Amino acid sequence: MPQSFPTISKHKQVQSWAITPDASALEQLAKGIWDCALQTGQRPLVVLSTAGPLIGVRAALEKYQPKDKDLPPEIAFLPQVMSFADWLESAPGAWKFPKKQSDLERWLGVYSTLRNHKELQAWFKAESETGAWGLAQAIVQACDTLSKAVSPQIQKQIHKVISEGQPKQGSIGEVSLAQAQSLLDASVAQVYSGMARKVVDQETKVLLTFWRYTASLSDPVFRDQFAIAAHLNAVEVASKANQARPLIWVETSDPTPIDQEIIAPLLNEYVQQAPVVEVKMDWRDVGLWAEAIGGEDAQTQALVNAKQAKCKNWRLISAKRFEELAWAAAKTIEQHLIDHKTNVALVAQDRLVARRTRALLARLGPGLNIRDETGWKLSTTRAAAAFNSWLEIIRAPKDGPSAKALLEFLHNPFLDLGKVLQRDPQACIRLIAELEDILLASKAESGWKTFYLAIEGAQDNAARTSSNLPSTALLELLQFVRERHHEWLTLKVDCKKAYALLIHNLEVTGMAQNLEQDSAGKQLLQVLKTFDLSKTEYKEVPIRLSEWLSLLKTVIEGASYQEAGKEAKATLSILPLSSTRLRDFDAVIVVGCDEQQLPAYSEPPLFFSDALNQLLKTSTIATQFVQQARDLSQLLVSCPSVDLLWQSKSNNGEPLRPSAWIQRLQNQIGWEAIPTQLKKRAFESQPMDMAVAQFEEDLPLPLSMSPSAYKALRDCPYRYYVRSLLGLRKHKGFDEGFDASLAGQTLHKLLKSFYQALKTLEHINPAIKTDPDQRRAWMEKSLSILSEQEFASLIEGDARVMGTLRDWQKQIPSFIDWQLQREQAGWEYFDGEVKVGFDLSFEDSQGEQKTIRIEGFADRYDVNLHQEKLASVIDYKNQRFERVKVRAEHLLDDPQLLIYARAANEAQENHKLAGHQVKQAEWVALKADLSKGVQKAQRGQEVVDMRAMMQQFSEQITEDVGQLWAKKPMHAFAPEGVCQYCEARGICRKGIW
Repeated sequence: MPQSFPTISKHKQVQSWAITPDASALEQLAKGIWDCALQTGQRPLVVLSTAGPLIGVRAALEKYQPKDKDLPPEIAFLPQVMSFADWLESAPGAWKFPKKQSDLERWLGVYSTLRNHKELQAWFKAESETGAWGLAQAIVQACDTLSKAVSPQIQKQIHKVISEGQPKQGSIGEVSLAQAQSLLDASVAQVYSGMARKVVDQETKVLLTFWRYTASLSDPVFRDQFAIAAHLNAVEVASKANQARPLIWVETSDPTPIDQEIIAPLLNEYVQQAPVVEVKMDWRDVGLWAEAIGGEDAQTQALVNAKQAKCKNWRLISAKRFEELAWAAAKTIEQHLIDHKTNVALVAQDRLVARRTRALLARLGPGLNIRDETGWKLSTTRAAAAFNSWLEIIRAPKDGPSAKALLEFLHNPFLDLGKVLQRDPQACIRLIAELEDILLASKAESGWKTFYLAIEGAQDNAARTSSNLPSTALLELLQFVRERHHEWLTLKVDCKKAYALLIHNLEVTGMAQNLEQDSAGKQLLQVLKTFDLSKTEYKEVPIRLSEWLSLLKTVIEGASYQEAGKEAKATLSILPLSSTRLRDFDAVIVVGCDEQQLPAYSEPPLFFSDALNQLLKTSTIATQFVQQARDLSQLLVSCPSVDLLWQSKSNNGEPLRPSAWIQRLQNQIGWEAIPTQLKKRAFESQPMDMAVAQFEEDLPLPLSMSPSAYKALRDCPYRYYVRSLLGLRKHKGFDEGFDASLAGQTLHKLLKSFYQALKTLEHINPAIKTDPDQRRAWMEKSLSILSEQEFASLIEGDARVMGTLRDWQKQIPSFIDWQLQREQAGWEYFDGEVKVGFDLSFEDSQGEQKTIRIEGFADRYDVNLHQEKLASVIDYKNQRFERVKVRAEHLLDDPQLLIYARAANEAQENHKLAGHQVKQAEWVALKADLSKGVQKAQRGQEVVDMRAMMQQFSEQITEDVGQLWAKKPMHAFAPEGVCQYCEARGICRKGIW
């Protein structure tokens, strides 16, 4: 039965009051607080041990406020309700306390010590920078735990000093900080010696040493003692003026022994000046398990409570799989909303299921306001991802970032390209897509130099093909990012300079202004402000850039994102079990009620075992177990509807039972689990047929075709339809790239330069033609030097290209052998990288004469010295000879050489080869097999029966283009070898039909 609020006594003793934590708990508490106000004639100060129930208590006070005629004017306002932490922060004269150090400053202090003593990092197995920062955080947390263990002694001594010193106006600021520090030192030394004798673990001994020499009055635990003393002084002053307010202390959760030692003296001293009521929870009529009640007859009372509970409002639902569980939770919540329940809670014992459930509920739209109180990490927001993309640029090596890192930064939605380039934002819309296409096409994977070369190569290619030139803003954009990157490389980093430069970066890129307009972005900027150490002793501490960036990432990873509230018809709160205390919900769904996740124990802090926590009087596994049993009991008893869901099979297929607490209730009240009953959709499967493209009437037909496009048409008409007619392309990453890589393009370019240099030399030094040894020596040396020169810029941008250069240089002697043998056969280099083509005439489906342009770039043409009008076409392949032989077997499906040959032979074409007849064609492998010796390496593969092949090719291409223009259905019939890497496979669904 609920107890009535006690009559306020004039005896200076703390009065106790117990409330029953059931559905009426908030009503009991609110009426008791108003009773205190009426008895004392003053607004009580209500302090809650935790902040969770604040809003609920304030709402209950407003709901159960006595009628105005019963309230004197001085207590008409609601009583003041605060959490213990907020009450300490609002201590009078807090500005006179010892200077408060931020968590960041304390981490830096510990980290500096760890950095100067590498053996400590090795001791703690934290050799990386990220590990060292994590260790620094753990040490600070552990030192606070140790400081809290001695704080009751400090509390008594500080109050004693204040009372003996008789400070003016009761201000804590009048107490000598030096005297307080000496008290701290003495207490720490006394406790340290006792702890050191009980602890033998080497790591913990090192921690004790850390604590002994780093503990100061600036630590949060000791500042709390100053705050307590300040409040007690203030209430003493108020008491002399008869204005001291009564204090109502509400224990919303079970205090640890050390908390009891801190709170008990506080209440005992406060009651000397004003009434104090200590409110505790009476679990006797609520606890559903013996551990939630405690005492000798707890088991009997728990059984009585379980049988009297409204168990009809509880449902136990099991699901076999993760996705099934998430859907069951979503459907349960949806049904509650349909039943007009507007305040629903989802308790996330299993956070993964809760997040998946949230994603499923997002489809309900703005009518449901979802508030996540489980600690959604700021690092998971798009604002943090955008900021991290800039950090990846900063930490890039001096040669430059990877293309992936560069594009991720440029694609981030908070970057203001218009501000960066001083141009109209509309003109910058396609800029990043254009840069991405260029880098992908050239396979420029990393390095500033490589990026510049890729853009220059795209400009040259556009000039040759008379296509649109790349935007001039691309080079400006690269230069801007490169200059910012260079600033970090040349910066002598300390905490102040690094922060200033980072903020400057965010401003000049426009990210600061855009982040300010975003909810998560604004919170991210607030986190970054904590790195402004310009007014602290750490502002000029030297630190490596990698260390500072690692710290930045660690802090952001630890920050939580607070979602902005919004108006909605219903609210779903996602919260941990502990946050349900003294809160009203229309319905509660608990996910993760299996034996592995309920109860859930928090990991003990680093360095501390459960036994050591017991010695330090902090939270232990036993106390957590009791508290969770009470929290779950309160939830089941007080909420009108509770659904408990769990996954009955683990991910590896092993059976999972419900929590032991649930099993015990099942034995007592005959509570059976309900299997999930999701509606299943019945449908008949229909096998897919081969994909066939049907032409749309408005689809324009091509007026030109490249050799690669014709090859796609021969490989698979459907592939040609998707790629060339619809213009669809798979988004490729840099690990995939295209065949025409920068290295391959460079080989083609340097071979052209080499042959042009050879022709020039033959005019200057005719002896080079007649002396084979001199000719070979010059050719090998010149080609090797030229290769070094051409690859130098690539290697500067990406050192990995060095391997490609060395592989090619091994090929040079064999390649020169092939060239000399070709010259002995009468062939002479004529020209390379020549744009050639021809007009193909054909009849469309209506019998009208049409023309289509077939053109491309031929790698090389040779002429024969013995037959003046005879020419040959050569195509370099940066492949092994075995692959080149395969090409020869399927010449008509890949007729690139035949296209170049016909283009050279067309009489109406105006090019350098006019008047010559190409009657020979050859592929040349640039990666010959050198295992059998340089001279035996096979490199060239000639087209057999060139004349017959040309005739078949001409008939074939005319027929193929005619069928294309006739808009015949385009079937997906390619063999597996073509389909394996086809971009259109995801559309045609090859493998399903």
